[in-house]
Amino acid sequence: MRIRHLLLAAAALAAGSVHAQDRSGRPGPDDDIELLPPADISVTLTDGLQVVTAGQTVRWTLTVNNVGINGLAGVVVTTALSSNLSEILWTCRATTGSQCTSNGFGELTDSISIASRGNVSYRVTATVAPDATGSVSVSVSAATPAGYVDLTPDNNRATDTDTVFDEELIFADGFDG
Repeated sequence: MRIRHLLLAAAALAAGSVHAQDRSGRPGPDDDIELLPPADISVTLTDGLQVVTAGQTVRWTLTVNNVGINGLAGVVVTTALSSNLSEILWTCRATTGSQCTSNGFGELTDSISIASRGNVSYRVTATVAPDATGSVSVSVSAATPAGYVDLTPDNNRATDTDTVFDEELIFADGFDG
């Protein structure tokens, strides 16, 4: 039987306390125990805007940070973009000891390596469709590689949404002047 111990905090290890997931009941003396090292990645995403116009080219900055004590290889970064965005291009830069694919087009899927305390930063550029209404959005997520436990998984995704400016709505009440 395998019991996976989840290291929920470095302090817990230092204090001699390790949390375990046990699906079968109480562990026995002959159980095989696998300790998983901690990871702590986070993502940020912004274009610095709240409103965009149809036909506008917009640039988002997406950063994946590794604030954990372990360097990580195989972090998978993916994006989801509104269907009313086109001409999507991206570039990437990494801090020393980190690696990413230098550029690409379309929705982003990249397997990256991030040094401890390092980051990988993408610039995603897209054009808002000429007939766009409502809003445009870009979402990003970063998945911790197998064999690690992310201490704060809730900060591994982010979304930036902008309202598409519609000048017809400004005059919808009939006051043109």
